[in-house]
Formats: sequence, structure tokens, C-alpha cells
Amino acid sequence: MSGKARVERGGGGPAGGGAASAPFRAGSPCLQAPAETSMGVSWAVSGLAKGLVEYADNPAFLNPRVARGVGLGPVPIDDAALQVRIVGLKPATRYWYRTITTPFAEYPNAYLARPGEPVASAVHSFTTLGAAARGRFCMICDTHASWPAYRLVCRALKALEPTVVVWNGDAAGPSTQTKREAVGAFLDPPVEDADWAADAPALFTCGNHDVRGSWPSRLGEVMLPRDPSERRGDQWDLKWNFAVRLGDMALVGLDTGEDKPDAHPMWFGLAAFEPYRRKQAEWLAEQLRRSDIAEAKAKVAFCHIPLFAAPDHPDHPHDGTRIDPDDYAYWSRECAELWGPILADAGVRLVVCGHKHRFRYDPPTADRPWAQVVGGGPDLGTLRGRPDDTLFPTVVEGWTEGDALRLRVHDVHRGRVVLDETLPPA
Repeated sequence: MSGKARVERGGGGPAGGGAASAPFRAGSPCLQAPAETSMGVSWAVSGLAKGLVEYADNPAFLNPRVARGVGLGPVPIDDAALQVRIVGLKPATRYWYRTITTPFAEYPNAYLARPGEPVASAVHSFTTLGAAARGRFCMICDTHASWPAYRLVCRALKALEPTVVVWNGDAAGPSTQTKREAVGAFLDPPVEDADWAADAPALFTCGNHDVRGSWPSRLGEVMLPRDPSERRGDQWDLKWNFAVRLGDMALVGLDTGEDKPDAHPMWFGLAAFEPYRRKQAEWLAEQLRRSDIAEAKAKVAFCHIPLFAAPDHPDHPHDGTRIDPDDYAYWSRECAELWGPILADAGVRLVVCGHKHRFRYDPPTADRPWAQVVGGGPDLGTLRGRPDDTLFPTVVEGWTEGDALRLRVHDVHRGRVVLDETLPPA
């Protein structure tokens, strides 16, 4: 390895939570926004620091290259989280990497700054995406900074070793109101095995709780948006929407936004999700026509709020269209009407959702050719102190076997598989 740096072995607890005299700490790296030729890396820091990523295409870490910051211009410094985007990578290729973090002992101004001792992470690896990148996805959702449940989710991810993890919304907790709290929820949670993201990159989709409160305007400083080169200028606001290949699968991420109409008084005029959903419909149709996406044997879409509830299901009346203080979207009629026909026409086989905190599976029908699976939430078998066996956190696992799409849903609370399904070709 190049350079001289103290190796950081990690440790529990969000960065910056101790006294001012506590030693500087750099959190475990979190891979984000994976693509065929780029990879994002974010990590928590406990004080003002700068950071870089060393990476190599060999496990001996010979001739490593260096990536600094995101985009062009000055390299950012921050006292809560650092971000680097590695570009110019080869598709379906394994790379080894480590972060190097340098805290500032003093920073009265740019002329008098005094860097401290660099801290190196352990060496980890990742594989870029692409049609030749065989693997499987896992989907997690509604973690809500609930550490007992998230600990079980992390343990399952470490055991399953997915190629990528789709974090399908509502990572934020009800008290996530500052950037440092967001760093604790997304990057540096105080649980064992939370370093799964050092080796399995996260494809992030927003949930309704991830856009609430006073901090979401800085969400991109914690969860790295997609590389702007992936889209046209008029689509730059679709920051986390993704359409990527993972071997024979095409994975597509959408943002259902808030669970109430934009005109609802509780938003105080801060919501503009209806035009956002319409712009995503335009983007979705374009992405599904891309040759690499269209040629995939199995197309899977991810969004936080479900796109379907049967007319005889208790969720059906709660479609997110009414301005009612006691009602919200159990499923999104607007998104279903905008995106459902596009998904069906493109041969999408599966839609994976969260939001309801209860596992559910809706098989495909003649009128709705895509299946829908809804993941569970943070509750561990109880609701308001009463036993409820329908409440458990899940990890949804998917991969291809020939032309078929395999779907497996794990109840990580009881350690059981609640769904093992094979979806035939579209």
C-alpha cells in the first residue's frame, strides 16, 4: 500500500458522539451509487477532515490510484461525512480500495490550517455493475433508525453477501433533524455488522420519511446522488433514480415521494412531488427503452410506497389522493397510474416496495403482469405492546436462474423464509 497512515479498525457508535477531547474517528466506508464505470464512497467523521480513496484492480494493492471528492473543483472538507466518487472504472470488474482520512488539528482559516495524522481504513473490495456482473440483490426498507431491528437486518446482509443492496426508503428515524443524526442513521449506525456497505454498494431510493424535517436538503451530502453524467440536464433533479444492469437483471429505482397530496396543509407549501412523479414517468419510459435495459432477462423496479392494493384489500381506499389529516397513502394511485402501464409494456416482472411495515406478496395477474412484494418494517412481533406475528423486518433477495427470476423473502426476526417464489419470463 502507498503512503503512511494509521489504520482505523472501526468501532461502534455514531461519529462525533463523544466529548470534544475524544480521539478522532473515521467510520467504515459505505459504497453508494454503483454504476458500470463509477462507484461512490461515503464515510462518517467525528471532526473536521479531508479524505481520499486509494483503489487498485489487484488484491495486492499494487500501483493504487487516488480519487478525491465528487466532481471537479475544490475537494470538500466536512465535520460529519466525507464523499468521493471514483470514475473511469471498467464494467463488471473487481476493485480493492481503502479510505484515507486526514483530520484537521486546527483550521482557523485556510492559511493557518494544521492537518493531523491520516487514518486509513481496512482494505475492502467491490465489483462494478454491468451485463457481465453476475450476482444478486437484496432489498431492505423501513429501518427507521430502529437499532434492534436494523441489527438483525445487518446480520442477514453479512450472511447473504449480496452484490448490491437496494435501500428502499425510510432509513431516517422520527428524530432525524440534523446532518449528524442523518449520518448516524445512514452511514454510521451503532450496531454490529453495519459495515456490510463497505463491500456491497447501496442503491438508494427515498422514502417519505427521508424527505421530512429540516435536514433533507442536505441528504445528498450523506447519500451520494447518481453521477450527473447518467442523465440529461432537465433530469438532474432525479438525483437517486437509477437504471442499471446486474448480470441478467435490470434494476430500476423510482421515488414515490410523500404519502399525501402536495396541497395537504401539513406540508406548509413545501411539497412538489406531483410534477416530480410525472418527470420520473418520462425518465422511466426512456430508461426502459435503453438497449442494455431492454435486453435484460429480468427487469425489477423498486420504489418505497406500493403501487398496488386489490379492491377488496383494506389498503385499497388509502391511495394518497385525499386531503385528510387522518389518512395517507397505503399505496400510491398516482404513481400506479403514471408508471404502471410503462412497467407492464416494458415487461417488468417484479415491483419491490416497503412503507407498510408488513410483508405482503401480490402475484401477477392478466391485468397486472408484474408481481409486487412489500417488505416489512422495524417492529419485532409487537404493536403497542401487544403480540402481532405479522410484524417483522425483512430482507428481500433476488437473482436469476436461467430465464427465471428467483425471489426469496427472509423474516430476519424469526430466522425463517416467508416467501420462495420463481417468476417465469415475461
